[in-house]
Amino acid sequence: MSDTGASDAGRLDTARSLAARRDWRALADWGASVGEGVLLEEPEAAYLYADALHRVGDLSAALRLIPAVERRVRQGGDRHLLPRVVNLAGAALFASGKPAEAGERFEELLEEATNEGNDDFVGRACNNLGAVETLRGRRDTALTYYVRALASYRRIGWTRGLAQTHHNLGIAYRDLGFDADADGNFRRAMELAALAESEDVIAMSETERAMLRARAGDGQLAAELARRAMERCRRIDDPIGVAHAVRVLAAAARADGRDADAEARLGEALAMARALDDALLLAEVLRDQGLLLRDLARADEARDALAGSAALFEELGSAAEAEALRAILAALPGGGG
Repeated sequence: MSDTGASDAGRLDTARSLAARRDWRALADWGASVGEGVLLEEPEAAYLYADALHRVGDLSAALRLIPAVERRVRQGGDRHLLPRVVNLAGAALFASGKPAEAGERFEELLEEATNEGNDDFVGRACNNLGAVETLRGRRDTALTYYVRALASYRRIGWTRGLAQTHHNLGIAYRDLGFDADADGNFRRAMELAALAESEDVIAMSETERAMLRARAGDGQLAAELARRAMERCRRIDDPIGVAHAVRVLAAAARADGRDADAEARLGEALAMARALDDALLLAEVLRDQGLLLRDLARADEARDALAGSAALFEELGSAAEAEALRAILAALPGGGG
């Protein structure tokens, strides 16, 4: 089915309207009904459709469409749309477990945006490069990128960008072991996201705050925060956010000593991660599952999960995480790795 009778301008208006409402599922369904070939006649509409595919977790479709969109945009010489497409290409590559290729696109974006004096996309590129460096374990470098992103967003007064950056800073500080600084940045991200009416950023930071509480042993509060984030993600149709919240609910159950509940939640999260083809989420869930199985003295099952997680982290360029998991594997009864 396609609305081939509609004008390019009419289709673009529809795509822009759905994107402005952040109704990504509706936009993805609408784009599928129109068809990629028709949408490519108006590259911005095709870009918005690809963005929606990325946001609802259909990465294979997004990665198939984005190169065609980029070719059309470059052919048309649209300097306004091009950085959006390059940024999306990097984000989709990162989500699909290709951080090295994603980093190349974000570096390209940063160079072009810097030359153009485009603070919006300087900030976006720095935020995304910070995420790549965080995954690689280069957290000092990541912090440098995030500080530059904050400066860019402050110059243009983009509240949503500031919220996203404080969220990313929270993750970096958490990984460095500075939980108080991490929590402060997550709180600030939520405050700014509320001002920007960015429900997705609120949900992400709420999920991360829940994980902090779980790691501190407060399973009850962690579960409360994670459930709230999960419901928010369901309202905005964010399946990846739901999966992350379910993973945190497992951590909350572990903190309360409810290992059977934790195992069930991790099973849910694992099925979601596989369905969404999210490599990083899958690596994290397998790691959590392996550690739980190890503690339950189920060494063979733990070995399978931990080995799978280590392999994924290696592919993602997170060598330190992979090495740590292999050390745990080697310490399992019967050896391993």
